[in-house]
Amino acid sequence: MRQRLFAALAAIGGISLLIAGCGGSSGGASSNSDSKTVRLIQGGGLDFSDAAIYKAMALLKAEGYKVSLANVADPTTALRSVLAGKADVYLGAPVEAATAVANGGAAVKYIGSLAQTSNYEIIALPKYTLKNLSGAKFATAGPGTAGQIVGIAALEKLGINSSEIHQVTVGGTSARVTAILAGQVDLAPVLASDAAAAVATGKVKILVNTGSVLGDYLQQGLIASDSFAAGKSTAQATVNAFIEAERWADTNESGYISEANANGLGTGLTKSEEETAWQQLKSGNFFAVNGAICNQAITQTLSYSYLTPGGLTKSSTPKISAWVDQDYVNGYLTAHGKTAGTC
Repeated sequence: MRQRLFAALAAIGGISLLIAGCGGSSGGASSNSDSKTVRLIQGGGLDFSDAAIYKAMALLKAEGYKVSLANVADPTTALRSVLAGKADVYLGAPVEAATAVANGGAAVKYIGSLAQTSNYEIIALPKYTLKNLSGAKFATAGPGTAGQIVGIAALEKLGINSSEIHQVTVGGTSARVTAILAGQVDLAPVLASDAAAAVATGKVKILVNTGSVLGDYLQQGLIASDSFAAGKSTAQATVNAFIEAERWADTNESGYISEANANGLGTGLTKSEEETAWQQLKSGNFFAVNGAICNQAITQTLSYSYLTPGGLTKSSTPKISAWVDQDYVNGYLTAHGKTAGTC
């Protein structure tokens, strides 16, 4: 999943106008809140880290559900579709749901997580270690973007004084990879699959796995319309399928890679690079094997969002119960011998 969160928040900041255009906060209610249909939508490109989505869809289809996945370029358009009743579940970040509720009382609920940590890796030229980063050029897409915030937060948590690093704006992941391979910059946060391909050139190494360093950072999950969240059996089946898919992803390297390739998510990667990418996701605890919807994970994720210029603040964030429905994840956990609230 491409990190779309920080770019989306500014647009979702105007969510009150978006809701008005959909006929009010209840305008997205569907006529059947518990049908055998699950309409998923995602905003932004799909990549290697999204293979579990297709596994979850297959599990739902095996139970007799009609499942579809639409992919649109803009996260705000994806959320608008849910509000307008044209889709049931947006595969987005919890902060997007919180922002939509805070700014316009959107009729949505966050009902489960797919990615519980970041899938960014900081790659570096071979000469750099965590002990000699002073003066290094750190390439990002600019202040307030996902890679910049996540990368700097990880370095600072490791004891690095970020003021001693020279931050330069280069562009998206591909531009950053090109720049570091050409020796124009020294460090860059890039997605796990891109990091694997870059490392395979022998010109760079993985310096930091931000997922393992930062811990809870709910990058993507299920943002459902209130009407869908109220449909008990379908909502529960959907959450069950996604948790099962995350558990499968966390334990089945070959199956995961096969699923990614079957759905065109491994384009340009060799088998070795795919294996490296999966191993980085697993070692970073990327897969939300318990649904990752506990208060601690949500609160920590929000704390990173507060670093985004113009984003949510502590005072503007709605109480968790206003935009999160934890019942379905807890229902799965208790049915599988775990305590409700486990992350």
